[in-house]
Amino acid sequence: MRVVTVDDPVEQAWSASFLARLPSTAQEQLKATAHEEELFAGQNVYRELREPRFSFLALVISGLLRSYVTSPQGRQIVTRYWRPAEVVGLTSVVTHGAPTGVEVVRQGSMLRLDPMALERLGRTNVQVAWTVAEELADRLVVAAGVRVPNVFGSVKVRVAWHLLELASEVNGRFVARVTQQELADSVGSVREVVARVLLSMSHDGLIVREGPVVVIEDLERLRILSQSFDE
Repeated sequence: MRVVTVDDPVEQAWSASFLARLPSTAQEQLKATAHEEELFAGQNVYRELREPRFSFLALVISGLLRSYVTSPQGRQIVTRYWRPAEVVGLTSVVTHGAPTGVEVVRQGSMLRLDPMALERLGRTNVQVAWTVAEELADRLVVAAGVRVPNVFGSVKVRVAWHLLELASEVNGRFVARVTQQELADSVGSVREVVARVLLSMSHDGLIVREGPVVVIEDLERLRILSQSFDE
């Protein structure tokens, strides 16, 4: 069991997550299974379909992760990003595996939990089961809103959405540390197409490229673009 304190980053992430809505006894049992792991950029923490009966459950403490799916031709599309205080792998607990992989985008740490412990709690405690159901329903609503521009939008719309998801505030500016190839992998396109999209965004005054980072110059216009159907 990992001992935590009130000002511990783990406890802060836990308190901000849906896990804090579970009954206190259930939280104690889950925490008793927990151990913290360091995360490194590019690391796969869950591989899609290669372990189809494997359940995975973790609370993000710091850093950024992404869920992705891969086509038979090997092209990837990112379906979601995971930030601190979000719980990754909840669906796999219910379905005993998931068709999406999980990869680290920015280094940090996570608190790995025992998925079987949560499953046992859900099967024996109706409040636990209902809390998990509420969380999964909330995720479905959010995913539906994200899916529309990412399915029907152009590459430019999809790139805009990913830039916003990847951006963090640095010295008063929002920047995304990402390569053209990484963006292409995320949106299911190729680097040459993404390069043209980024050049177009730069001409439109939405972004500017500074070495290894993309600086967002007009946050509101980029957000509007990311929520549109086409451009």
